[in-house]
Amino acid sequence: MADINNLLTHLDDEDRARFTQAVSAIGKAFEAQTSVAVEPESITSLRAVRDHVLTGGAVELDLAAAIEELEADPRISNKLIAARVKVAEIAKINSDTANMSRQQRMNYARERGLTGARPDTTSAMTRNEHDAVLAQLSPIQRMNYARRHGLV
Repeated sequence: MADINNLLTHLDDEDRARFTQAVSAIGKAFEAQTSVAVEPESITSLRAVRDHVLTGGAVELDLAAAIEELEADPRISNKLIAARVKVAEIAKINSDTANMSRQQRMNYARERGLTGARPDTTSAMTRNEHDAVLAQLSPIQRMNYARRHGLV
């Protein structure tokens, strides 16, 4: 079947709007269900999108079929597996540390290499820039900042 992106130029504004809404709805539904964001390019070639757009909306957008088709895509299934592994790792850590004291949790994290910089806090700052920030903080704040940014 022809790529729907090539056909969009021959469709009216209402169909192009329907196409955009369908791609957006599928992307949001997939992310809500799996917590994995999908590139719109992966969604545009789905059968559910083609059927919905090319029939002028007569065929309802089948979100369940679209999500199944996305999950079957090897590029996306690898992201899903990685996300599920990460969730399982976090659940394991939480269950292991649930009844531990603060000191036991710190030892647990150190033993397993969990004390490095968090990915959401890594920055392009140099060590000198970090040192300038550290100089302005109280001792407790310095310790927290250094741990958060992997400086210790």
